[in-house]
Amino acid sequence: MNIRPRVAVVTASLALAGGAVAGFAAPASASVVEAAATPAATVPSATGGSGFTCATWRYLRGDIGHGASITCYGKSFTSYVVCHRADGIDYLRFGDRVRSGRTSTAWCDLNGEVIDAGAIPG
Repeated sequence: MNIRPRVAVVTASLALAGGAVAGFAAPASASVVEAAATPAATVPSATGGSGFTCATWRYLRGDIGHGASITCYGKSFTSYVVCHRADGIDYLRFGDRVRSGRTSTAWCDLNGEVIDAGAIPG
């Protein structure tokens, strides 16, 4: 799998969204239920101070497909997932915009696999 298309998809989407990214990568497989335990990340705010913190994203598997949820603090935010289809196409999906302290969830298509997930503050 080539990483360049993934980077291009995420970069283009972030340029449209106009925000910084707090992404947390973890391998996605059918047996993974939660991303590897890593410390929460802090993203500097536009004013120069840090204040946007996210917990590690959680891999979800349900009747409607695969997805990821994430909880962040300090600002409202939107979750995203980068998904991979069996035909080699990578694509980006966004979850709901929620307030600080809430959890946002984004889902791939029915046959898509999560390859990355994170949050966009703002």
